[in-house]
Amino acid sequence: MCAGMAKAGIKPFFAVYSTFSQRALDQVFQEVALGGVPVRVCMDRAGYVGGDGAVHHGFMDITMFRVFPKAVLLAASDEPNLRAALEFMRTYDQGASFVRYPRDNVVADPVQEKVPPYVPGQANLLRPAKGAKPDLAIFAYGAEVYEALKAMDELEPQGYDVAVYDARFAKPVDINLLEQLIKAGVLILTVEDHALAGGFGSCVLEACNDGSLQTDRIHRLGMPEKWVCQDSRANQLALVGLDAAGIARKVRRIVDSRGSE
Repeated sequence: MCAGMAKAGIKPFFAVYSTFSQRALDQVFQEVALGGVPVRVCMDRAGYVGGDGAVHHGFMDITMFRVFPKAVLLAASDEPNLRAALEFMRTYDQGASFVRYPRDNVVADPVQEKVPPYVPGQANLLRPAKGAKPDLAIFAYGAEVYEALKAMDELEPQGYDVAVYDARFAKPVDINLLEQLIKAGVLILTVEDHALAGGFGSCVLEACNDGSLQTDRIHRLGMPEKWVCQDSRANQLALVGLDAAGIARKVRRIVDSRGSE
């Protein structure tokens, strides 16, 4: 129905749980992508979903939809970013667009009340490093932005100089920024509430490989290949190391191991 509406010039937004979007994969292929019509898909319950349990975890939406030509994949980290993402999707007419966001409460105090407009393939720097060259740059996708920012409260007093970016796009990724950081010798960590296989981190690795950029300094943190049962979303993130403490541990491990080389 949305594909038909889009073909008629209407701008449909289709809201669906991330885990249920897999049921529409063939329709996205046949009716939306193949027809080149701009349907906008808004995926709630992306990542871990708390009490709904494993059957509802949204862990494969990036993997599924990144394959379609002219598709654009976004993630919103908070309410101002969701509004900006939706505005971008409203004006994107070259193909399908997909935005993901979690089953959670929006943060009461967003890090930016006014956010830059969404431009395909442009990340948003939220916390710059203090020095000219950071020890590491975190590219956080979606709601993991706030866990990454919380991790800085632990890392900064310990002497780690880390920049935090809201990646915003999994397709396309910010290849220009990645190239700058890689050529400067900066370590990179991608963080996502999604499976590693075919996820945001994979998008980064593949884009760098296609651009003949070194990938040995790029590290990934995401959902492990195991089922996580009912609990609070916060506890589920902590269980698999995707909370602030887990991100801080990962950063220390990466930076300290490089320092010992």
